[in-house]
Amino acid sequence: MRLALAVALALGLCGGPARALDRVTGTLTSVGSDTASVLIMRWAAAFQARHPGARIQAQASGSASAPIALIEGAADLGPMSRPMSAAEEAAFRTRYGHAPTRIVVAHDAITVFVHPDNPLASASLADLDAIYSSTRACGAGAAIRRWADLIGAAAPRSLLAVGRDSGSGTHELFREIALCGGQYRADVVAWPGNGAVVATVAGNREAIGYAGFGYVNRLVRTLAIARGPGQPAIVPDERSIVSGRYPLSRPIYVYLNRRPQLPPAALPSAFLDYILSDEGQRLVRQEGFVPLDTDEAREQRAVLH
Repeated sequence: MRLALAVALALGLCGGPARALDRVTGTLTSVGSDTASVLIMRWAAAFQARHPGARIQAQASGSASAPIALIEGAADLGPMSRPMSAAEEAAFRTRYGHAPTRIVVAHDAITVFVHPDNPLASASLADLDAIYSSTRACGAGAAIRRWADLIGAAAPRSLLAVGRDSGSGTHELFREIALCGGQYRADVVAWPGNGAVVATVAGNREAIGYAGFGYVNRLVRTLAIARGPGQPAIVPDERSIVSGRYPLSRPIYVYLNRRPQLPPAALPSAFLDYILSDEGQRLVRQEGFVPLDTDEAREQRAVLH
């Protein structure tokens, strides 16, 4: 799903009327994660009444698009729901002679869920690998293709595995963690947006799906996930996500191109400062994601400046 957003921004970092000294102007382009797009939109909308000389253009075409856009100079910011791969960072270094700057802007998790009528309450990473992968690199002896194979239902039912498309950072991180780096089955239904995955599972009793934590609603039921057989299954919540106890926890990143030892340009700097501010992090929680704590936000501002 490609989401184009052009929002007029007013970039004052204080809650009251902005001083003339605070004003920034110009156009800022963001290209990347669909998962992070709802946050980018909220942060942008929060500026709308301030400094009309600044403008953000944001496109949510998947995390894989962020490194390409940054390398080609087509974006100032690259939101990603996974870290850049070694190959992506190497391509950036080849082009610019330095690594991209990476800022953590929020916490998230890949949430696994089923239809509310499904009795399954928890699953292990090995179960997810047996459901979603063709390679079963995590060691499962056989694929899970029916609910009877997982929960012993009296009447065998087929199982519909639903997930994200290959351009998504969610797709790639799920593959790395839950599939032990293996390959997806060809019959997994892959959607380009988190919302489509949730809607598919909500409307189909035989479906299981995964999506970003902030996109899950009451139309589906979240599963607790165990790292391995015999280990405790952990429900994704704010505490388990921030601590990393939930196995599919992840940060949300924003990458930018900044020469070493030099501060970022005024407009990207002002926008990222707002994201890391108390107000910006309150919006993170309002959108269903997990905000940085005070120390984390301070550390990320230090990386930026």
